[in-house]
Amino acid sequence: MEEIRKRGLEPKLYTIPQNLMNKISNSILKKIHIVIELAKEQKISLAIVGGFVRDLLLGNPSQDVDFVVFRGDINEFTQILAKRTGSKIGKMNNKTLTTQIRFADGIFFEFNSTRKEEYQYPSRTPKVSAGTILDDLHRRDFTINALLLFDEKVIDIFNGKEDLEQGIIQTTRNPETVFKEDYLRILRAVRFASKLDFVLSERVQTGIRKNVKNLLEVPKERTLSELRSALSYNPIKTLKLLIDLNILETMFSQILNLDLDKRIFSSDTIFQKIETKYKYLTDMSVSDIAVYFAVLLMETYVEEEETKKRESMLKLKLDKQLRFYKFSNKLRENILFIIENRNSLLSLIGSKPSKLELRQLLKKLGTQMENIIYLTEAELSVKANKLDFTSLKNALDEIKKKHDLINFQLRIDGYEIEAIFGIKGKKIKQLKSDLQRAIMNEEIENTKVSCIKYLKENLEK
Repeated sequence: MEEIRKRGLEPKLYTIPQNLMNKISNSILKKIHIVIELAKEQKISLAIVGGFVRDLLLGNPSQDVDFVVFRGDINEFTQILAKRTGSKIGKMNNKTLTTQIRFADGIFFEFNSTRKEEYQYPSRTPKVSAGTILDDLHRRDFTINALLLFDEKVIDIFNGKEDLEQGIIQTTRNPETVFKEDYLRILRAVRFASKLDFVLSERVQTGIRKNVKNLLEVPKERTLSELRSALSYNPIKTLKLLIDLNILETMFSQILNLDLDKRIFSSDTIFQKIETKYKYLTDMSVSDIAVYFAVLLMETYVEEEETKKRESMLKLKLDKQLRFYKFSNKLRENILFIIENRNSLLSLIGSKPSKLELRQLLKKLGTQMENIIYLTEAELSVKANKLDFTSLKNALDEIKKKHDLINFQLRIDGYEIEAIFGIKGKKIKQLKSDLQRAIMNEEIENTKVSCIKYLKENLEK
């Protein structure tokens, strides 16, 4: 406090209400008390800072506890703490003056020495050095992340508590300066707005629009991580912010046929379609992020070409864009698979597919079957001509009950087929495929005797 007042600032103090303190889990609270008691013993001055304080004031305390140490030897302190609690200590990061304590139950606390950061433009890698508590708070991005918790009192120098109460995302300093230091903060602002259902201040919005093009300079893994988080919290709000702040057209510059100058969610825009689908998916509590990316990409990548060419070009373009943004192989494959098979159920609505056709489809779609169903229903939610998906969905549910006729291992293998019938090469693969089809169609049972009999009869024919 004295340190802050020496700089001509008068911080605001707030006592944490007991009802909020009671929301901290006993496990976390016990660990916090151990840290505080040891700090007193070792003459260490520290406080909890950042997200934990923010979430506590919102009534949702997390397990991620960050301490800032503004007086004393952080290395010696964390080593003693690890020894007394039987915990593992992380290696000190000399660049960020940070270390971690991982407790036996898997929970970890982070400890940071107060530091200041100086930027030498155009480089955005700061020169980090020891600093005061005020230096440390000033380097932080948003006011709601720059709150200190000390002896059950919140110390607030940026009106962060007021911003929390009003639901506003505001930067600690001039927004352009904050974003210029680290352009990833643009997406962090979107993430917090989505997670907390807050609004971005006008100054923050202006700062983002002036710096948004520089998002391309941020490592792709970092931008993807923030985008995934924002979409997982609130897909619709995230989508609107991405469009309104010019982030979508910056990150996915190859998107075609978008009227990005309008940015209006009217019924005849592509954005309204995406929003409607997102609403359906969120109403159904769909959590797989691959589905939301699939909706976004399959709606925005549209070309006026022949159907066959369009589909093949679509997959190539999407694959290139997903690789560019360092999507993991699994997520990239899931998104492409969903998009590639998005019409597999729509094309069956109104027809009467056989049990064999449905089983083959279920086998093909595999673990993505549920996502494809949700995507189909989301697609139907934007169509003027409402098709009845109920009968087809019920038929699929009935077919799924006999799952042993969908995913199974043949009771006869290729070596046995070769030994019994003297057949080699590609013909064996075809015969195994015939057997699988016959079993799915309930013509034969999946036994070795039935398979041999079926093959013998068909080979004789």
